[in-house]
Amino acid sequence: MMGSQKPSQSSACNLLRLIGGETLNASAFGNKALLRQLEEDRMVQRFASGRNRAVYRCVDPAALRNYLRLQLGISDLEAYIELLKQEERDGEASLRATTSTKMLRTKSLQGFFIKAFGLEISLDETLLTHLPDGVEYFVHNPESLILPSGVPVIGVENPECFVKAERLQHLFQSSEQIFVLRYHSNRLIQWLESIGNPYIHFGDFDPAGIAIYCNEYLSGFGEDRCHFFVPDDIERLISTGDAKLFDKQAHLWPPKMEIHQPELLELINFISRFGKGCEQEKLLR
Repeated sequence: MMGSQKPSQSSACNLLRLIGGETLNASAFGNKALLRQLEEDRMVQRFASGRNRAVYRCVDPAALRNYLRLQLGISDLEAYIELLKQEERDGEASLRATTSTKMLRTKSLQGFFIKAFGLEISLDETLLTHLPDGVEYFVHNPESLILPSGVPVIGVENPECFVKAERLQHLFQSSEQIFVLRYHSNRLIQWLESIGNPYIHFGDFDPAGIAIYCNEYLSGFGEDRCHFFVPDDIERLISTGDAKLFDKQAHLWPPKMEIHQPELLELINFISRFGKGCEQEKLLR
């Protein structure tokens, strides 16, 4: 896995050229450590070119973009490059370019969306009794958001599933539920750190979804507090899933973290057995 240091502007431009189908000489990369890591993780391939020369090529641009998003938090490489070109970093541009908290964000989105069912919540010491079930509400100051203790927080990665959460309520046992949508904001994790409520991660059932859960939630909160939601019919979902989805994320497989949660181990077993992944939107159909 790559370190936390972001690529320089020249390295990022080289990555964009590779994604665009260009073949580059090894000498073009000033950051040799980055190049070696990309080669080890099979994001680029090395080819001999003449005597004692090597060139590099990206065989799967989509996989490389996904790799940069998960490993370095760069969700938009083009926007990231433009951000580095600016003398003054605009917070909105930073939000588009990267999910990393290490990038400067003076004007970025500072909260997240919530959708509550069957419970009363308070904000700024005001009880939101007027908030109907299922209404989407943006919380711009999460530190003032108070939930009843013990109510599970359900983190949804996909906006479509968040918008249609009413169709997913039956999947979760608790009658009191609050769905949250992070939308490129580090405030959700900070808020979760400040409360004691259990966390349920509702992500994609594929290598990338598991990597996000392990790297951003399980590693920080531990197995006692957070869980990866796995539906009862997960074997059917994976067996009828998408092999191309798995192939694009093969560099993230198997998970690098030691895992003991039975439901997640079962999901990992099915993904390995069938060589397929499944996006969470499939549960809406």
